[in-house]
Amino acid sequence: MNFTGPYDKQVADQYKTARITPLWSGWEFGHKSLLANSAAGWLALAREKQWQLPAPLRHNLISGEWAVVITDTAQVIQYVNSRFEQMSGYASHEVTGRSPSMLQGNNTDQLTRQRIKRALEQQKPVDERLLNYRKDQTPYWCNVSIRPIFNRQKELVNFIAFEQETVLEDQLVCR
Repeated sequence: MNFTGPYDKQVADQYKTARITPLWSGWEFGHKSLLANSAAGWLALAREKQWQLPAPLRHNLISGEWAVVITDTAQVIQYVNSRFEQMSGYASHEVTGRSPSMLQGNNTDQLTRQRIKRALEQQKPVDERLLNYRKDQTPYWCNVSIRPIFNRQKELVNFIAFEQETVLEDQLVCR
């Protein structure tokens, strides 16, 4: 039996209008998911590492609303999406194989970095606001939600960071 193709297309079409996260059974049983063309990087990681991905995280990955950074357990970037490229100015090939700390600079709060590091060491989710720097070195504030990803054997295999640029009230200019 082939669980990919028409089934995935139908579910994806329903997903677009319903704004709910469907169960993507085609992920686990087939090699040609409808999403494979646009998200081949993270789908390949999901298959290879046998992710046990909760529905809200699946929704965030699929929605396109977030800049996404996926690292291995040593926090080496394995994948970024186009939203990340637009936000940071870095192309995928420029950040793959590097640490996300490359986005941080002199004014990035050290206590925030320590809280993130501690949560990752404990394999716990973490939500923080962080000052990052684009490729051209302009700073930007970023809301970051990092989630540990486990496989079917309950082993940590990746981290996924969902990021959105934010504007702080004191950055707004009154005209």
